[in-house]
Amino acid sequence: MTKKIAQIAGLTIEWLGHSTVSISDKKLIYIDPFSEVLKGDELKADFVISTHGHRDHFDVNAINKLSKDSTYVIIKSGCDTSNLLSTFIKELEVNEALTVSEIDIKGVHAYNIRRFKSPDTPFHPKGFGLGVVVTVGGVKLYYAGDTDFITPMERLRDEKIDVAFLPIGGKYTMDVEEVVEAVLAIEPRIVIPVHYNHIKGTEADAFEFREKVEKRSEARVIIL
Repeated sequence: MTKKIAQIAGLTIEWLGHSTVSISDKKLIYIDPFSEVLKGDELKADFVISTHGHRDHFDVNAINKLSKDSTYVIIKSGCDTSNLLSTFIKELEVNEALTVSEIDIKGVHAYNIRRFKSPDTPFHPKGFGLGVVVTVGGVKLYYAGDTDFITPMERLRDEKIDVAFLPIGGKYTMDVEEVVEAVLAIEPRIVIPVHYNHIKGTEADAFEFREKVEKRSEARVIIL
């Protein structure tokens, strides 16, 4: 199977499937690794970031498989760390930031306002998860996590995001139409769609998404 890789501003970016991405230059970062999309030949991580406690984003087996002795595991506060093998675990909360080995990581809001598992109970309530803004080698990347299009995203325009990883699958996150609005609000330079076509109910047409985004904005969409 051909790997889904892009070279962007000196970084190698790979979408492994679902919401799992890797970002590398001198360091290798995985965000939300999920066992169901790992092939088993992945290189060990310098950093693993987990945005919230759902099994497809906080997968202890996947995190442990990708970890080596020196791997930093950065997780949303509240996740159960008892079975993680790494000795370098840092919790991150919304509006908190940390810098490790010249990698800057900041937590930002991610939550549902339109998608509910029962009345008044969103799949991702405010405070349960987060998105992250990660700066690597001067390149600023925004990984939205599981979220609807929410007002706090408008503040990300000031961040001047180079690459935005945005979920397009609907059901649990934004759908294509909402992500187009998010792109207009955030104004990233490049958009990579994630969180679609793996879990039932998250089917989406990435090419339709690209057409709509590039028709209405200056952003370029890269489909991996």
